[in-house]
Amino acid sequence: MTGPPPTDDPGGDDTGPAQDLTRVWSVLAHVVTPTTFVAAVMMYVGAVRANTMYAGLGIEQSMLGLSFQEYVLRSVAPAIEPLILLLVLALIAPTAHRWLLRSADRHRTAMTRVITVMAVLGTVSVAVGIVAMASWWRAPFYVVPFCLGIGVFVLVYGDSLRRRIHPRPASSSADQLVRRTVCAALLLVLLLWAVTLYAQRRGAEAALQYRVDSAGLPSTVVYAARRLHLEGPGIKETELPDPAAMYRYRYTGLRLLIHSNQRYFLLPACWASDPWARAIALPADGSLRLEFSVRRTRPECPP
Repeated sequence: MTGPPPTDDPGGDDTGPAQDLTRVWSVLAHVVTPTTFVAAVMMYVGAVRANTMYAGLGIEQSMLGLSFQEYVLRSVAPAIEPLILLLVLALIAPTAHRWLLRSADRHRTAMTRVITVMAVLGTVSVAVGIVAMASWWRAPFYVVPFCLGIGVFVLVYGDSLRRRIHPRPASSSADQLVRRTVCAALLLVLLLWAVTLYAQRRGAEAALQYRVDSAGLPSTVVYAARRLHLEGPGIKETELPDPAAMYRYRYTGLRLLIHSNQRYFLLPACWASDPWARAIALPADGSLRLEFSVRRTRPECPP
């Protein structure tokens, strides 16, 4: 009888995080294509950001009726920086992994010390994340998923290096599969959590920017056949003198927020001067005529 073929890894079947992630990616690639996965993530980021922003402006997201493509387009700006960071890490990670494996084989004593430091740092990072998640410490929004994710990854990776330096009898295939699946699922959940918090933060910042200063939005003039009774800080109603005119009333002091779902969503130009200012939704039909301008003139707002 012949035994199983030898492996290059002293740690037995535990081949390290790099091949673990390769296996996970291979399984995901059979379930969903990379293009679909990226599009789904971008749609999710865009939806979270848009819903948070419009909710901060007093607009229920179900009224907008945004499509899949519109959510994806709105995710480009907030997602570009994290994507660049992830791509840079993806380029650096394989080289760093190979260097650490070579160092583990050549300098076992020094690498043992490095693994000890990694264990301490990983434990501290997980502890900080748990403390922040339990609300015992008022931490920034990104601390919990960042600390938990980094801590778990460092602990798992350090354990893989330790197995390479100090090999021990390999556990059963079922145990290894469960451990790898749990680690990969945990890291994916923490990544999704971090993405959600990041998108919510960007949406809240955009809503605050529009509330404080709406000068970046197109200036809008509304003409209506009948009186609309639009109220808000800075909105002015003017009755036109020509009785035969198709549109008798003009409203100024408005900013166009978005045109969606057969509606115009407008903000008062002096939104920031009144805490009770409301967003306005008007039908996009022949009863109204809208004129837009990109002039960045600040309105004369009441104190």
